[in-house]
Amino acid sequence: MIWYITGICVFSIIVNIFLIWYVVNLLRKLVYVSENIGTFLGVISEFGDHLQSLHEMEIFFGDETMKGLIEHTKFVTDEIKSFESVYTLIGYEEEQDESAETEEAEEEN
Repeated sequence: MIWYITGICVFSIIVNIFLIWYVVNLLRKLVYVSENIGTFLGVISEFGDHLQSLHEMEIFFGDETMKGLIEHTKFVTDEIKSFESVYTLIGYEEEQDESAETEEAEEEN
């Protein structure tokens, strides 16, 4: 009987160690994604602005292909923004603190 209880305890400890390892790895991936999604959103927005400026040029004005690219870029940007809740879970408070400190430093100068 004691061997049975000991075996269950050992099995439970092994499973718990595995689950802790698994959760830590998932959290690392979440932090990585949350740190990089803001940068990715910025790059996509800049790409959209660049396309818009190209479309407004005389050579490409009214080009349907460019117009389609601009609309697709806006759609992709909106989809990325829908993941902003994940992004703000990790870095939003830190970014607010940093921007507040930057604004205070600029006001002092």
